[in-house]
Amino acid sequence: MIAIVGAGLAGLSTAFHLKGPYRLFEKEKEAGGLCRSYQVDGFTFDLTGHLLHFRQAAIQTLVEGLLGGRLQKHVRRSYIYSHRTYTEYPFQVNTYGLPPDVVRECLLGFIATLTNPSPSRKDQAQTEPQSFKAWILENLGEGMAKHFMVPFNEKFWQAPLDELTSDWVSWLVPKPDLKDVVNGALGIKDKAFGYNPSFLYPAQGGIEALPKAFLPSVAEIAYGAELIEVETGKRRATFGDGRVLDYEQLVSTIPVTELVRLCADFPQGLREAAAGLRCVSVYSVNLGVARERLSDKHWIYFPEPDYPFYRAGFPMNFSPSLGPPGCSSLYVEISHRPTEHSRPAEVIRQVRGGLERGGILKPDDDILVADLRDIRYAYVLFDRHRAKVLPAILDELQRRGIHSIGRYGRWEHTSMEDAIDQGKKLAEHLNRSGQAQSTDRP
Repeated sequence: MIAIVGAGLAGLSTAFHLKGPYRLFEKEKEAGGLCRSYQVDGFTFDLTGHLLHFRQAAIQTLVEGLLGGRLQKHVRRSYIYSHRTYTEYPFQVNTYGLPPDVVRECLLGFIATLTNPSPSRKDQAQTEPQSFKAWILENLGEGMAKHFMVPFNEKFWQAPLDELTSDWVSWLVPKPDLKDVVNGALGIKDKAFGYNPSFLYPAQGGIEALPKAFLPSVAEIAYGAELIEVETGKRRATFGDGRVLDYEQLVSTIPVTELVRLCADFPQGLREAAAGLRCVSVYSVNLGVARERLSDKHWIYFPEPDYPFYRAGFPMNFSPSLGPPGCSSLYVEISHRPTEHSRPAEVIRQVRGGLERGGILKPDDDILVADLRDIRYAYVLFDRHRAKVLPAILDELQRRGIHSIGRYGRWEHTSMEDAIDQGKKLAEHLNRSGQAQSTDRP
């Protein structure tokens, strides 16, 4: 028997692709994890922005098949609001429209990375990973660091960028060519840039249409069943609803920090190492406003400290079905450290003030819905401690028959596509190895 903990996309994909017996346990009353939607007074909100963009044809084919033509394609309309003006995302190839002195700083700083490059990382003693701040300066230059990359990312990560490593940025923040940067400074657009120039989103029902599409092919789900203890030596899992399961293999998609804490017989040194893994939490503030077409954009980034949020998005521009006619909906995201909390009413007040300063809301706008969700595990921090200890933690779990996958299971920065792919690959591995054909232990 294979036990799967967590019915988010990684857990659902694992169950969907397994050929042998399994049981899927979910602590909530519904599947989806953070890939869920909810309804308030005629508005449908996701748990922050969830957009589908694919790099793997096989996963795109799977998802499109599951959703049966219910996805709509959108050409990205994302912007950055700084210096009281909008520029297109990504910043590094769209500086046209900013004050001339800012454009000059960004352009000259980038050219300096080409004419006076830092010593190659291959030539340096690589005793530890390159910091994210060093990567920004080396690849984008001082101007782009000053005017967007450093203030935005310090707001987002809630940590000094010298503390973060750069081993996650390659597919999210590619270094542009000089031609792209110059064209962007002159307002010349000859190609899309970035990893998500277009995206897919369900025409109806919000992003939870995706996890729901797996459910007809996934059996044996126990809801309201939170994992509370794992005896790895006995391969026994205990759940909050009183169930006790002897398993052959355990697939966990919960945060690896929580998983290790629940493994009573895990090595003490690795338990302490897992406790030191860091993440950032996010207040997801969802608003329903009694005015249509607040913005023609999909989402906007806010690097400046005048705005408490780092991003605001407009779900009804993904799908008009997400709100009543004549209205608009927004999601606004504010990072915070997991140990620091603010009163919801105060957060919503700050959000409204920031949106008014940014010209998105008017003082007389009627907010019909204001709902805040605090996402404890939102984004994991890639720091030197993670680089040092995570491989050993995952290897020891694997040695004990526990496969920790998904964004938080592997403690990484990945997409919905990646979660589905990890579940698929693990299930195929278990199918080939015969583990999926195992029967319950006596």
